[in-house]
Amino acid sequence: MIRTLFEIPIPFTGMSIPIYAYGFMLMVGFLVVMYVARNKGKSEGLNPEDISNLGLYTIFAGILGGRTFYVIQNFDSYKHNILDAFKIYEGGLVFYGGLMASIAAIVVYSRIRKFPVLKTIDIIAFAFALGVACGRIGCFLNGCCWGDVCSSGLPWAVSFPKSVDVNLMIDGSPVFLHHLGKGLVGVSDTHSLPVHPTQIYSMLGNISIFFIIRAFFKHRRRDGEVTLMFCCLYSIMRFTVEIFRDDNPLLFDGMTISQNVSILVLIAVVALFVIGRIRLKGQTKLS
Repeated sequence: MIRTLFEIPIPFTGMSIPIYAYGFMLMVGFLVVMYVARNKGKSEGLNPEDISNLGLYTIFAGILGGRTFYVIQNFDSYKHNILDAFKIYEGGLVFYGGLMASIAAIVVYSRIRKFPVLKTIDIIAFAFALGVACGRIGCFLNGCCWGDVCSSGLPWAVSFPKSVDVNLMIDGSPVFLHHLGKGLVGVSDTHSLPVHPTQIYSMLGNISIFFIIRAFFKHRRRDGEVTLMFCCLYSIMRFTVEIFRDDNPLLFDGMTISQNVSILVLIAVVALFVIGRIRLKGQTKLS
């Protein structure tokens, strides 16, 4: 866990600006998405500069939507100090909230600029999984989105360290605080119990999704199918990873919010995909 990558000193002040791993990896993810999407957009007949402009609106909408969903999901942690909701650098974005806000931003911007909406969304979806993969590296470095306790014999099990502030008060890692609150570790322990590295599971899952989408792109029959394929694959991957996560509360049905959303998304996108293919029956070219 490396929550602060480095600090930039401010001359003559004795102060410095910390560069947090989570925020830094979000920036890397954004740049990766823009690079891939610009190249794909150019090959599909869109202006790369328009893709870059759209990306700026999309990233802000995605962060706002993801953070809003996270704060609502964990409102008990923020209701006594609502200003903490703005500390995005500490981690805490929910993918589905960011996805819905990003899609809304793309649709609005595309209609204003008179872009082909579905094709534009497909191009962003093509690159999006790589950006999410970078974000999950940030989650791992930050220590958030942690996994459930597992056997120490699991070769890839990880234990996150205890961290203290300037007053020597325990302030992290998130999983250590979680285990401490549940009585699984004591204040004298230096690390959490071994847990599943679910951030890495998600990273590998998103990289796999990118290559599947890349292979599928040339086989799409109509604009919008790439986005549906991405949502389908992501919902399956996310539902599976949630089984090994320990940071999201279970609902009345024994599943997390993200698992419930994943099921709804999967049903919806499969239905839309099948209906679309039925309507295109007999056609051999992209519609």
